[in-house]
Amino acid sequence: MYSGRVYWITGLAGAGKTTIGNALYLQLKEMMDNVIILDGDILKQIVGSSVGYSYEERKQRAQSYSNFCRILSEQGITVVICTIAMFDDIRKWNRNNISNYIEIFLDVSMEILRERNKKNLYVCSNCVAGVDVVAELPKNPDMVIENDGNVSVDSIVEQILAFEKKEKIYIDDTNYWNEYYKKRQNVPNIQSSFAEYVHKYIVSGKKLLDLGCGNGRDSIYFIRNGLNVTGIDASYEAIAKLKGIHNGRFICGDFICFRTLFQEQYDYCYSRFTLHSINEKQEDELLKNVRDALKGGGMFFIEARTIRDEIYGKGKNVGIHEYIYDDHYRRFIDVNNFEQKILSMECFEIIEMNEGFGWAKMGNSDPVLMRCVLLKK
Repeated sequence: MYSGRVYWITGLAGAGKTTIGNALYLQLKEMMDNVIILDGDILKQIVGSSVGYSYEERKQRAQSYSNFCRILSEQGITVVICTIAMFDDIRKWNRNNISNYIEIFLDVSMEILRERNKKNLYVCSNCVAGVDVVAELPKNPDMVIENDGNVSVDSIVEQILAFEKKEKIYIDDTNYWNEYYKKRQNVPNIQSSFAEYVHKYIVSGKKLLDLGCGNGRDSIYFIRNGLNVTGIDASYEAIAKLKGIHNGRFICGDFICFRTLFQEQYDYCYSRFTLHSINEKQEDELLKNVRDALKGGGMFFIEARTIRDEIYGKGKNVGIHEYIYDDHYRRFIDVNNFEQKILSMECFEIIEMNEGFGWAKMGNSDPVLMRCVLLKK
């Protein structure tokens, strides 16, 4: 399960947010079930009637909308929200905290808004954004649509649906890994050498979170060594084979931002061959979530391919140290940069950070890997 998109449709009163939002919602509803629309009375029900209309109260209300959109999108729901919310800080928060965020600004001149004059807002104005209240218009929306009436609603919706976000969002290799695990019927009973390597840090009876557990080979090894394990992976084919394992809980979902999962506390988090399967923005989010989920004194174990790896540079280059090769995505870790990132967080102590080969030989392949052990301060 990957994050749903958030279509944040904003503009002054009368700009056509509700009309376009409803039309977009109906189009999306034909393509997927997991989509909702937030507008008007629905949004008012989220914050109740206790929040007034001062500047700070409006901002508080807008932040509540943002929080709600994030929660929904993290659970795989696509959200169409129609709101004025003319605050730069709110839109900046959205970009930093909502993964698949698309900001659509309906730009309509005040002259046209007054001509439309829906609800008589621009005649007897009372705390109206853009009239009585200063509106901070979007500085860098993903889409600016001049909704002056010369373009049909259907055409505008087509523009929105055809829009491809230039900023790279989450990599989704779910289909690849479903096919991969579908062809492998049995759960292997041989653990990785990395699982054996970190065993020296493990204390029986503790809780471990296996991020991107795949076929569960290492999760099962940790269970056999007395740990209570939660494994999460986006492949339903992999997870389906792991159901019913004693002392193991296996979840199909996005291991980067599955919020319910990270609200629990763990003694260990484990990431083998998963950090290089996500982009850097996802990595930053994952590190913060692991930080919050680990108990004080808890440990984070990481093994991932590095820029010295034998297949680095092969395939289609899609970003810095990022390639599509052998039909799926890899981002190779620059160990020095990763070390500096960890140090800047000031919440982890680096116990080990090594780079080498001979640790995960697979046939003729001998990848160069980073092995990292972090201690939560």
